Amino acid sequence: MTDFIHEPYKTIFVRDLIKLSLDDLLSMMASLESGSAYWVDGVLFACFAMTESEELAKKEIQGQTYLDKVIFAKYDNYTKTAKLSTNMEINVLNVQKSRLYRDLISWLKKQPIWNE
Repeated sequence: MTDFIHEPYKTIFVRDLIKLSLDDLLSMMASLESGSAYWVDGVLFACFAMTESEELAKKEIQGQTYLDKVIFAKYDNYTKTAKLSTNMEINVLNVQKSRLYRDLISWLKKQPIWNE
């Protein structure tokens, strides 16, 4: 039988945090292929990984990863969709049960950009 081991990342490096208005975030998400945003604890966000490379793959095995950017907007209450000012709707995925994303948002709220 196959053994399965859950091994969370030890370290995640975030290169850039970008706070946007809700409409700007939704417009950006609408232009991407996925077209969905994540929601945790009053924050709508999207994470973008760095371009894959052999060096980054080695770091992943060691429990480290790099996010090129995290783009976010305050969004108090979860809804299944969020509507742009143009009435276009974007799917919102509630990832509140993910420990990784809860930890990310908790960390984000302690950063200076949160209150800007």
